[in-house]
Amino acid sequence: MQPNPNSIWMNKNVFNCGVIIDDDGLYKMLFRAAWTEDQSMSDCGLALSIEGTKWYVLDKPVLKCGMNDHCTRGIEDPRIVKWIDGWKYIFTTACSPAGCRVGIWRTKNFFEYEWIGIPFNQEDKNASIFPEPIGAWAYLLHRKAPHIWISRTKDLTLRSGWQDSQILVEKDEFYRSPNTENLPAKIGIAGPPVKTPKGWLVIIHAIHDQGENMFNRVYSLGFMVLNLNNPVKVEYIYPSPILWPTEKYEIIGAVPVVCFSNAVVDPGGDSLYIYWGGADTVICGGRLMKKDLPMCY
Repeated sequence: MQPNPNSIWMNKNVFNCGVIIDDDGLYKMLFRAAWTEDQSMSDCGLALSIEGTKWYVLDKPVLKCGMNDHCTRGIEDPRIVKWIDGWKYIFTTACSPAGCRVGIWRTKNFFEYEWIGIPFNQEDKNASIFPEPIGAWAYLLHRKAPHIWISRTKDLTLRSGWQDSQILVEKDEFYRSPNTENLPAKIGIAGPPVKTPKGWLVIIHAIHDQGENMFNRVYSLGFMVLNLNNPVKVEYIYPSPILWPTEKYEIIGAVPVVCFSNAVVDPGGDSLYIYWGGADTVICGGRLMKKDLPMCY
């Protein structure tokens, strides 16, 4: 997917999407779109697909900045999880003059949205719950820079009671840059955790500094596996990136050298679908073959 020069709200960037296979069998995508040069204002649009590769994009955004005081400066980077109550929960970065918070919404039809709230009133982003309770708890992955954190609540409405916050994995536990040997400056999750026979597969993004200014940072993708019954326990961390920006559309754009993902979908069969933003400008898609993930399958 690419920006639409004839659209007022998605003429600069379309990127960083959440994707889910809905109850009707259709793939539903919520994607971030920015119309300012500095990406300071973002709405979320909706796209539909039968097979997850060819998309029909609706003309108007469905989640708009300014819908409440927490998102007056944008709604960014949606991640979508179908929860046990049948609702689809969307975990966004809600931006306002107070900073960036994890903002939670829910929907049944992807046209009407209910605001749930912010789990923590602090600088926080890159969040998602696991798609089912684990031992009567809802677990939340999130990023308080520079590490990935995990928190939990027994309130399965996800409105309150978040507690036991702790660092799940530190940035230095992930791979070094293949270009500079630098350790990551920050890490965060990509899409929501995917349940596999051997553990929870969590795709992550890592940010490596390549120089002194922000345009010398590289965003790449890796992964880890968490224990099925105790997600605080990290079972495995892959020692190198699985996706490093190499294509022109990943290297050249609004923010150069970026692969940033919010979505991993298991359609059944022999592969997972993964979607990522290229250079904060376009949306890309690919497959992860299950046979290449022996630590999961």
